[in-house]
Amino acid sequence: MKTIKSISITLFIALAIITTSCKKDKDETNNTGKTGTFTIDGVSYAGNTSTDVFVNDNYSVLCEQDDPYKLIQITFHNQAEAEAGGTFDVADFGLNVPSGEAEVGIGGLTFDPDGSQTITVTDKKITINNLELRQTGGGSLSPFVKSAIINF
Repeated sequence: MKTIKSISITLFIALAIITTSCKKDKDETNNTGKTGTFTIDGVSYAGNTSTDVFVNDNYSVLCEQDDPYKLIQITFHNQAEAEAGGTFDVADFGLNVPSGEAEVGIGGLTFDPDGSQTITVTDKKITINNLELRQTGGGSLSPFVKSAIINF
């Protein structure tokens, strides 16, 4: 049990660092000039989209609304896969996204899909419908992404 908690804390810190670094870079060079909308737990949000490439070559698309602040982050194996599009299995959170899969984070927290879930990408537009998530590391949050359309 202590090992699981230690791993969860380490993963949370890593995601927080990644998310924070994405936010800093967004205003400088990674803002796509595009927007997205998403509905989580019955509340709709709209915001600007930014992207980032991590040191492990994973490619992240972030859509965030400023007031009230809310974000959704989708991370792919790499930029080429994300831009090529297709259907991606929603992966359990890890530090390296496998090919053909995508991870979904909300509000800077990490989540695993609740069952087998997929998202689609067409023409650099991410589409998510009825995605059930559960927080990693023993967290109690279980957000439901009713829909998301995020252009990048």
